Amino acid sequence: MFRNEQGAVLPVTMVVAAVLIMLTFYSIEKFNLEKMFYKNVEDGLVLDHILLLASHKVQNMVVHDDQIDEGVLHFPNGTVEYVVISREERYISLILSALTKQGLSRKVNFLYDKEEGKLVKWGEIFT
Repeated sequence: MFRNEQGAVLPVTMVVAAVLIMLTFYSIEKFNLEKMFYKNVEDGLVLDHILLLASHKVQNMVVHDDQIDEGVLHFPNGTVEYVVISREERYISLILSALTKQGLSRKVNFLYDKEEGKLVKWGEIFT
């Protein structure tokens, strides 16, 4: 059929196939990196959510009961340990240590104002 091709079709076909294969592997690698990124973001949001839930529960428990100084809260996605650092007339200082089932952990220190009924200061503890 094509008598005058002089062997040019095979090399061109191989170059095009190689380019397509490289683009496929690049797309797969990019997809895996994005998937890993979104998983890390999701795990971080779960950790933040656990800390937020724990802070609300601990605030309610500590304000209503002066005998509670430490404890552990269990959630479906992890656990939070809390310790009351100091109690003053107006402020309560606490430390929360959260650990998720994925192995992420974070420590935060916060100051609660009893008169206003809200958080005054929130900060992470880096170790």
